[in-house]
Amino acid sequence: MASCDGADGLMPDSDDEAALLRPLAFAEGAGLPLALWVVLARALSGRPWTAQDVSVFRDQAGELLVETRTPAGAVYRLRARGDRSGERRTQQAVTNALLDEVPLDGDGGHRDWSAAAPYIVDHLAAHAAAAGVLDEVLEDAEYLVHAAPRGLLRALNTPGSAQGRVRRSIYRASVHVHATASLPERRDILAIDAARHGETGLARELSRGRPWRPRWATGTTVHPALRFTRTGLGVDAAACTVIDGRPHAVTGCYDSTVRVWDLVDGTERLVITEDDGVYALDCAEIDGRPHVVTGTSSGGVRVWDLETGAERFALKGHKGWIRAVGCTVIDGRPHAVTAGEDCLVRLWDLVDGSERARMPGHTEEVRAVAFAEVAGRPVAVTGGQDSTVRLWDLEDGVERAVLTGHTSAVYSVACTVIDGIPHAVTGSGGERAARVWCLTDGSERAALGGHTSWISAMSCVDLGGRPHVLTAGGDCTVRVWDLTEDTERAVLTGHQGYVDVLACTEFEGRPYAVSGGHSASPRVWDLGDAVLPAAREGHTGTVRAVDAVEIDGRPHVVTGGDTTIRVWDLADGAERRTLSHGHRVEALACTTVDGSPHAAAGGCCGVTQVWDLAVGTGLRDLPGPDHRVETVAWADVKGRPHVVTSDQDRTVRVWDPDEDVEHPLLTDRTRSAVRAMESVVVDGRPHLLTGSDDAALRLWRLTGKGRRVTATVHTGHHWIRALAGTVLDGRPHALTVGANDTAVQVWDLTDGTLRSTLPGHRAGVLAVACATRDDRTDAITLDGSGTVHVWDLAPARLREKVALPTRAQCVTAAGPALVIGMGDDVVVLDRNH
Repeated sequence: MASCDGADGLMPDSDDEAALLRPLAFAEGAGLPLALWVVLARALSGRPWTAQDVSVFRDQAGELLVETRTPAGAVYRLRARGDRSGERRTQQAVTNALLDEVPLDGDGGHRDWSAAAPYIVDHLAAHAAAAGVLDEVLEDAEYLVHAAPRGLLRALNTPGSAQGRVRRSIYRASVHVHATASLPERRDILAIDAARHGETGLARELSRGRPWRPRWATGTTVHPALRFTRTGLGVDAAACTVIDGRPHAVTGCYDSTVRVWDLVDGTERLVITEDDGVYALDCAEIDGRPHVVTGTSSGGVRVWDLETGAERFALKGHKGWIRAVGCTVIDGRPHAVTAGEDCLVRLWDLVDGSERARMPGHTEEVRAVAFAEVAGRPVAVTGGQDSTVRLWDLEDGVERAVLTGHTSAVYSVACTVIDGIPHAVTGSGGERAARVWCLTDGSERAALGGHTSWISAMSCVDLGGRPHVLTAGGDCTVRVWDLTEDTERAVLTGHQGYVDVLACTEFEGRPYAVSGGHSASPRVWDLGDAVLPAAREGHTGTVRAVDAVEIDGRPHVVTGGDTTIRVWDLADGAERRTLSHGHRVEALACTTVDGSPHAAAGGCCGVTQVWDLAVGTGLRDLPGPDHRVETVAWADVKGRPHVVTSDQDRTVRVWDPDEDVEHPLLTDRTRSAVRAMESVVVDGRPHLLTGSDDAALRLWRLTGKGRRVTATVHTGHHWIRALAGTVLDGRPHALTVGANDTAVQVWDLTDGTLRSTLPGHRAGVLAVACATRDDRTDAITLDGSGTVHVWDLAPARLREKVALPTRAQCVTAAGPALVIGMGDDVVVLDRNH
């Protein structure tokens, strides 16, 4: 019988034993089930082993095996490392044998992954990756749906082909959602992500059997460099380190936790609990073990062992918020520099916890620290609320230079070497360009302009042998800059909040970055793929409004987001026009005036613009007070379309777009701000339907004299977020969405009664629309969980659900299609036939 050798692993005593043990040498996870052990023994040896043969061998070789009980039954692996010679060829044979074990369905001879053995679902990707054939396996769209997300995510980090790179990117785009999604939800999400990558054929294939499929989508928020997004709380500090030979991220959060997680698959290894919010941290190696130094909002600084989670010691002395922590090596010993609200920069020896220097100079809070070597001496570079960048000699604690030029607080600092000369890159809270400084003479070398908001985080990294810097901030993007040429190489998008945190590391020769923020879940990027072309682009900010209109006889989608209005051909998604609003677009409505398509768009500036969409020209600016336009609608006034606006100043204004006047046709002050409105017909006459902060639904008569509000319905909502009008049983109805309510109310506008509710949303409803199809009226609702609900409105019955990759804000019906504003992207769904 085989024996275990401490140095060389398992030593089989015979060819038969070697043949039966060899499959277990390649087993993944807890091990192989007996049935697959038999299959792989046959495949690898070419001999007709039976289940009886393997069972007898298992019983005789028990001391060599580890048996684990799982929900699917017993599985087996070797107690010691087995023979893995000829690994690539063997893994190819294993992969082929496992694929052959997946049953075929009765419809076209495709693999039925729903009937595959759990081991195959969980671990096929690992075997295929080791064999170098993972991309071939990914060609089966059904495998993407059924594969275990954690196992597939790990395998996706192996090199692949250019064609396979697209499918890898599609899967990674929402891998954080796949882990908890049901199979139908995962199918919907993968299909939409395929459309966001321009792979409409794959999107159709993935949507097979689902009620809706993507027609097209923009892909502003997906990028091939993304590896995964880690869900949960945002992060307020981050650093990278290596634990047990694997790269890990260490993140701090306002909830007083420090979390340590694997950069390859996001697995959480350790949670450390601090005494207050953690807003600064960095990692260091002390006595050969990985540690983290944390700084909290109450002034605490502690050193923690990342292998055990034990506190090594506390570094006492600071008063107030700790905003900056950085670790470096001086004279072969690990040190930390800490700073914050007390304006002092302190240097600590991390071996014994002693304070080596206390460096005053900043006149306001210190926000950032980085390290460089200048003239052969270690230097700390700090940035502060006083708008200065200061250089400190870490050998004697003396301030060596003060770099001025920033006009607001310096939030971020990073250092690197350019052409053999040390440089610092700094970012400010009131400036949109990062500054590059030569540290030998203090001169400003360059300004890196491209962000549309403040810069609050940066990190330097080497890409292709050249120094680069990553910058991030208030525009929710991460930008990659080549510091040799001072050029922007890539823009990494997809964060749904401000990016306050950046950290870089390297794993197996490839550079990685972690980005995130207080309101932005952390994302992991492979910077080796950062300069690859992104998916189809569109808006660069949240799509806040969508509508549909016919242009030149073809249906088009009109969307408002960032500071633009974009016009898309509904059939194929071709972008026909981009119209500049000049301010962030908050509201949008379309109609046809004298046969010409028009749009009215309001923004944060208080001005509503009217556009002729056929020629792309602005027709009118409808001035209002310097308040945000909350909502816009078109309403019939004496047989002509008029623009109706509502501002934060609680005023409803009615404008005749044909009149070049400074004042509206009608103005009416309301008790509370109108959040939503729509034109409806009641008793054969045009009316305006509004929903307000006081939770009242009101009907307005826009012509004639006397009282304009003809009916008021008190809905019981906290406030009305959105509404939609429709006709049921020949009577006008309104659907209302309130605050964070998880149910939609349906009101009969003839008598003001509540007809029904549409309950059961997993999160607050954000938007509602109506569509009439085949003599049936459907309601479409979006909730905060990223789910589209389609209801048969008359009986208030839920018909279908569609899972989205991320939360969406707005929806409209365009004929048989649904148009959705999802983050920065536009998604068009068609009903599957």
